[in-house]
Amino acid sequence: MSEYARVDIAQPELKELADAIDDAPGDRLAKTKLKSDLEGELRYMKRYREVSADDPIQKGWDANEAEFHAKTKIFSVLADAMEVELGHEEGRAAVARARKRQGDQMGAEMAAKTREKGELLNLNNFFKEFWGYFQWSPKLDTERYYDDEGNMVKYVLRLNCPIGDYLRDNAPDVEFSSNFCDLDEHIALAYNPNIRYSRKRWVPGGYQFSELIWELDTAGVID
Repeated sequence: MSEYARVDIAQPELKELADAIDDAPGDRLAKTKLKSDLEGELRYMKRYREVSADDPIQKGWDANEAEFHAKTKIFSVLADAMEVELGHEEGRAAVARARKRQGDQMGAEMAAKTREKGELLNLNNFFKEFWGYFQWSPKLDTERYYDDEGNMVKYVLRLNCPIGDYLRDNAPDVEFSSNFCDLDEHIALAYNPNIRYSRKRWVPGGYQFSELIWELDTAGVID
């Protein structure tokens, strides 16, 4: 028997291709790899491109690749300058603190908006607010899992990432890139500290696409 009351798979064929990839991350955030399968990733991306060809958000995401690269370069220049000015360790830590403050502020604002509506701090409402901030991000290949009460308990998102492409190809190491991408986790934890965020695949870690996962047990839903 399934542990979920309802499961919504937006793109069953893409999920099947992703699940067939014979790889394994080395940690919770896919900063390292235990096993790689480039051919499997490329098979997935080939079909992803075909399926998403007419998706308006995906088309905008891809069309603005150069702009995303330019904006990510600005982050990289400033983050590198912090390390030059303050020293590697303190500069890196200062950037991490700044990104966490940003995520904490965004997550707290999202939670406040949800509470103003008299609604629960569950994943359903988290993503209503989250996609309000990130309307321009693709959300074509998703999986949604629900409990008996209609609370979403797991959300999976797979997408290509021009931001991640730039970091993968130009950042000095994955921890540098993580300071940019960990914003997603900071936002989630500030919204509801019971949310568990992880990455099965992550472009800056050497993958062709990212697979991001948010989970929240029914008992972790907050009024």
